[in-house]
Formats: sequence, C-alpha cells, structure tokens
Amino acid sequence: MKFIIIFALSSFLVALSASEIKDDSSWRLERSNLHYENDIIFNTDGEYTSGIKISNIYSISSVDMDWLKTPLNYKEKNSHFVSLAIGQEIFTPEDIVATDIIVNDRPYAGWLYLDVGLHESSSDELYSINLQIGVVGKSSLAESSQIIVHKIKGVDIPQGWDNQLKDELGINLIYQHKWYFSPEPLYGVESNFVPFAEGSLGNVSAYARAGALLRFGLNPIKDFGSSSINVGGENGVPISANSLCSRGEPWSLTFNLALAGTAVARDIFLDGSTFRDSHSVDKKPFYVYAAYGFSLRYKRYLMDWLFTSSSKQFEQEQKNHEYGALLFSYLY
Repeated sequence: MKFIIIFALSSFLVALSASEIKDDSSWRLERSNLHYENDIIFNTDGEYTSGIKISNIYSISSVDMDWLKTPLNYKEKNSHFVSLAIGQEIFTPEDIVATDIIVNDRPYAGWLYLDVGLHESSSDELYSINLQIGVVGKSSLAESSQIIVHKIKGVDIPQGWDNQLKDELGINLIYQHKWYFSPEPLYGVESNFVPFAEGSLGNVSAYARAGALLRFGLNPIKDFGSSSINVGGENGVPISANSLCSRGEPWSLTFNLALAGTAVARDIFLDGSTFRDSHSVDKKPFYVYAAYGFSLRYKRYLMDWLFTSSSKQFEQEQKNHEYGALLFSYLY
C-alpha cells in the first residue's frame, strides 16, 4: 500500500506539469523548487527533525475556470499563479533510542501531503490560498524515510516508531496575505520588506500568524521572498509573470531575515490524533519563529540558505528548536 501512495504522489507533479504544458498554452512554468530542512546542522535529532517539499509554480495568462480564481479577492488585472507541491515532514522526541513512549516529549509522527495553491499578485500585494490533503501516520512513510537516512549517515536508528500517531486523513486550508515594499536603493543596495498575515484551518493545524521578511543586497529577484516550509507561504511566488529574471543581470546576492509570531489552536503533532486516543503533550498557545540567511542566484539557478529557530512549542520542551533550511530553485 505505501508503495502505491508514494508512487502516486511522486508522479502527480510530473504528470500534471506535462499535461498542462502540452495541452494549455495559458499555463507557463515559472519556477521549480526543491526545499529540504533538517536539524542536523545544529547537532540535534528531534522535535521537527526533517522536512522536504518539491513544488512547481505556474503563471496563468487566461483565468477562464472558476476554480482558478482566488477566493475573496479575484481581480482580472492582477497576475495569477498556481503552485503544485508534494511534501513530507517528520517529528520525533529528542530521545530516539528509547522504545517506550516518552510521556514528557512529543509523539513520533509523519505528514505526507499534496498542496495546491492559488496566488494572485500585484506590484505591492499577494493573496494566496493553499489546500493540503495528505496522511498523518505510518502511511506517511516518515519511519522508513528516517531509518534509511540514518543508516546512510551511520547514526543511531530511531527505535520508537511503533508509538507513532496512527493513520489519519489530514486536510488543511491556509489563507495568506503579503504586502511588498521596495524603497529606493541606498548606495546601490536594494531592499524589500514583506509583512504577511496568514491563518490555517484543518485537523492537522489551526493557527493565526503574522510576521515579516526582510532582504537586502544586489539585484534581488522580483518575488515575495522565501522562508521555511511551514512559515511564510509558498516560496518565490513572482510579482508578475516572466518577472523573475526580467532585468537581465546574471547574478543576485541578498541577505535575508524573517520573524513571525503564531497563535496555535490545534497542532496534531502535539495534540495527538483527532479521532482516537493517542500520546500528546501540552502545547503552548503562542510561539515565535526567527530566521536569517542568504540567497544566491547565477542566471536561472537560485539557492537559499536559512538558519531558523522556534521558541518552545510545548510545556515540557527543554529549549528552543533550531534547524537549517536549504532551497534550490530553477527559474524558467
């Protein structure tokens, strides 16, 4: 069964991309992203320990179907985009050698999902709505993914996956609004300031979040910025179609900062399963996220590197959690 699930998910983007490019000339592939996050850079192996997301972003020149129109905000004059993604996230307690449930630490859990997003942008605003559908539990393949990686690295094999959250269909709806400010360059250095607000409803997560992205440097590309998989929305949505490399400079270098606060009503990875008894911990109602890093582009190849830190997300957590995020992109 799990091989059928992973094959179907892995084929989704490729099949849809090929069909849209071939059959509908109004769809244009703008950007492909490969996003990988792991806490190994900080010599830890627990909490949110790993995440991977593969996505494509398409511009749509003719929005002739109602489902492609951004709810609550649709304006024909704006630029319109669709993002399609596959993601997996892995959560474990700090002690991965213990075989029993660790009652004062988070449950073992995995989340494998498809993400379809509608995005509408102008020169100073972006509206996004994303629907995530997937599975939490053994069918997320988190256990086998982590064990394979640990064997390759030659480190301890996690022993507590028998205690992971049971299989559950997960559905999330996420709405986000970003604002874009770009002041005049100062001594040749350009900057962008991107405040954002977002909210999520679903059995996987329910929260309200506000924050901002700041970047400064040379020749930044024309998008709404990049951040972690779970903070800041889809990475690299353009300001307009064909704008990512529109100025012709072969390279870009920017330094990036991000800060966000999140009020949490539900987090399945802390609260446990929705419809059955399971291991859980007492989550904190509010936490803060911060990140810093850089973006480097040469022609159509782009790399983002972020160091991130989140304040404690549950009562028994001993310290803030830190992880690294690496994003590779190709701009079409």
